[in-house]
Amino acid sequence: MKHRLLVIATLDTKGREAKFVKDCAKKNGIEALLMDVGTHGKPLIKPDISSADVAGVAGHDLCKIKLRNDRAVSVKAVQEGGTIMANSLLKDGRIGGVLGMGGGTGTAIVTHIMRSLPFGLPKVVVSTVASRDIREYIGTKDIVMFHSVADILGQNEFMRHIIGQATYAVCGMMAKGSKIKKGRPMVGVTAYGISSACAMNAEPLLEERGYDMIGFHANGVGGMAMEEMIEQGLIVGVLDFTPHELADEMFGGYCRGIGQARFETAGRVGVPLLFAPGGLDNAVFSPFYPMPEVLKGRRSHSHDIRFCVRMERGEMKKFAHIIGEKLSRSKGPAHVLIPKQGWSEADRSGMRLHDPDVNQVFVDELKRIVGSSIPVEEMDAHISDPVFARRAVDILDNMIHLQGRDIHS
Repeated sequence: MKHRLLVIATLDTKGREAKFVKDCAKKNGIEALLMDVGTHGKPLIKPDISSADVAGVAGHDLCKIKLRNDRAVSVKAVQEGGTIMANSLLKDGRIGGVLGMGGGTGTAIVTHIMRSLPFGLPKVVVSTVASRDIREYIGTKDIVMFHSVADILGQNEFMRHIIGQATYAVCGMMAKGSKIKKGRPMVGVTAYGISSACAMNAEPLLEERGYDMIGFHANGVGGMAMEEMIEQGLIVGVLDFTPHELADEMFGGYCRGIGQARFETAGRVGVPLLFAPGGLDNAVFSPFYPMPEVLKGRRSHSHDIRFCVRMERGEMKKFAHIIGEKLSRSKGPAHVLIPKQGWSEADRSGMRLHDPDVNQVFVDELKRIVGSSIPVEEMDAHISDPVFARRAVDILDNMIHLQGRDIHS
């Protein structure tokens, strides 16, 4: 069966545009399947999958919801049903890419559906909100946002050009294919600005052992993307050098936005994990992510327009509890490696945030929580020292091979 392009739109308002997409796709040799997620009036063109059917697969009666004039519930119904429907179509091999379009509501609907689909599957959205902060729409997924510039309202050559470009883009992506090729086994590594040397030191060591490194910025989304890739089976081992975003999550800092699954997936699915407390010595703020009053007066380090604020004993105990409880539930091999000489470039000897005694609070509390179930090894080195990366890679490589899996096949 030839893969088709799934076009998701509110056909009661974007029907003409969806028809244009279908025609453009056909010129590229690809048939389109129109999914209606409209929640108001009748569709302007006949859909292949009606909004009532979309909502129905999730157990919602869209007609009854419309009678109540409850837009929020209608949107939720097509989001839930669209997610089920799109994943079913993908599982059955009927689609090879997705294109959505919309304003604020339409974008929220189509990206909700797209976020449920796997990495690699082409996903393109033409949206009026693409010029704004799109993190809530993209989440962790490889979604391409086309800025519509003008509203998707009214027929004109400008909009036909924009929508046509987006259609040709997704068709080209479909020609490339959605399956991520199997290369060398990948090791996930977390990093961020003032502790990225650790990841850079690790990469050639991983290459020597036959691995590719895939890096994830500890910006909130990066760590969560890594968790999803572990879940999808794309990662064979993890060097979680930089759990820094935990501090930002606690205080609303620059790298906030982690979800519940952070620090859990490797342990749950049995992927070997090496954990280090990189960047937990500080939380990061900026003019756009202001520091809360409770932290004012603390030691700080200027990074650029952002600045790092020292985490103290109380936070160290909280961090240890969160990490310790998650690691303790691990079903796979795990190892904690502590760099005693500092956890970031701001936490070096002579730097203002350097405080081994405060860091030790985390270590002692973590040891108490995990007990003998997980090794907690202290190393007389800074996290950026090459010797620390070498020890971490050695431990992870050993854990992977002790599992007995032929990961290089």
